[in-house]
Amino acid sequence: MNDLHPSGMAKTSLTLEQLAQLKSEVLGHAPYAARVSLALIVRLACNSNDFLPVLRQIDALEDLKARTTVKEEQQFKYPPLFPLWHAHYFASRHTLRNIGERWNISRGEGNSALKASISAVAERHGHDPDKWPGVLLHRIFIEGMTERANANRLTGDWIIFAKHDGENYYLDLAQHEEAEGPIKSDQLMQKLRAGSAAEFPFVFPAPSRP
Repeated sequence: MNDLHPSGMAKTSLTLEQLAQLKSEVLGHAPYAARVSLALIVRLACNSNDFLPVLRQIDALEDLKARTTVKEEQQFKYPPLFPLWHAHYFASRHTLRNIGERWNISRGEGNSALKASISAVAERHGHDPDKWPGVLLHRIFIEGMTERANANRLTGDWIIFAKHDGENYYLDLAQHEEAEGPIKSDQLMQKLRAGSAAEFPFVFPAPSRP
């Protein structure tokens, strides 16, 4: 039904049955639809590039499909995010980040494997200026990504979820940077609580009083 919000705009409220139906429809009648927060549903609906990668990873977490080539899911170690969990999902926009991780480019510390690969290509094909650039790019990008995938080391953004009574409850998406340091971690927890506590109150302990 529609109510009138104080701002003058129409506010739509859903019954629990309508909410469950909406989730099921958006997620293609996935068996875990009821355990995905409305906040995450809305985020996926607004970002089509993340939709399939996120669902593919959730399917893997639910043992509905084979495990993907991303890093293993992990539990947060420290409050306020502990005891929640995070699982990586890989989308095409994460490719350059993974290339940087494979060859240790982003950290600026140098990488003997990268130097060795460049030297090997230069030694074998350096005399052929029409060939060696393509060989080098293939080694760095294609083979680099393949090696990282084969090692189940692909990284990306996070799916934040909770474990309760043997089931996973999927709360929202987040980037690594959102959990860097206590201040950002507290802000991320506030975001998760605001988006999911009404649906899954058992996931969130009551805030401690000073």
